[in-house]
Amino acid sequence: MSENSVITTFIERVKTILREDGESPAGFERIGDEMRWLIDHRDEVIDQQEPQGNIHDRRQSAPLYEDESGLTLVRASFGPEELTPIHSHGAWGVIGVYQGSDRYQVWRRNDTGDGDGAASVELVEERILGPGDVALLPPPPQDIHAQQGHDGETAYEFVLFGRNVMQLPRLYFDPERGVAEEIALNG
Repeated sequence: MSENSVITTFIERVKTILREDGESPAGFERIGDEMRWLIDHRDEVIDQQEPQGNIHDRRQSAPLYEDESGLTLVRASFGPEELTPIHSHGAWGVIGVYQGSDRYQVWRRNDTGDGDGAASVELVEERILGPGDVALLPPPPQDIHAQQGHDGETAYEFVLFGRNVMQLPRLYFDPERGVAEEIALNG
C-alpha cells in the first residue's frame, strides 16, 4: 500500500468526522463531501495502473488504504457488459465516481432476516452517477445494491467502506427465487 498525502488527508478527515458525528446521517453527508474532495484530487491518487476492477472479483489488488479499525478505501471499475449481482457488503460505504457513469441501483430487504436463506428484496431506486457524484451504501442490512457501467462506458470510482469488505462474506440476492446466498470472497 503506497503512502499518498491526498489519501492520508482524506482518511484523517474521515476519522475526524466519525469521531465527531459517528455513523450518522450527518456524518455520512460530511464523508460524502470529503469523497467529492478526493475525486477533485484524483490525479494525485491515480497512477497509470488500472483500477482494482470489479470489487466482486476475487483477483482484485490491494486496497488504497486499510487499517485495524476496518476502514478501507478501494478503487473499483464496473463495465457496461452486465449489472453486478444484487448484493450487500456487510458494511456502510461511500461511493465516488471519478470517470465514466454508473447505473446504480438501491435495493431494500423487506423481510426480517439479515443473513442468507429466504429473502425478499425490491428495487427502490435507480439512478445514473456521473463524475463527481457520490452515493451512500447505508449500514447493514440495507446496504443492498447493484452496479453497471452506463451508456457503453466503464465506471471508475473510489469506494470507502466502514469495515474491510475484502475479508467479509457478502450476500448475493436472487429476487426471483426469494433467496440470499452468503459468498466468501477470500476463500
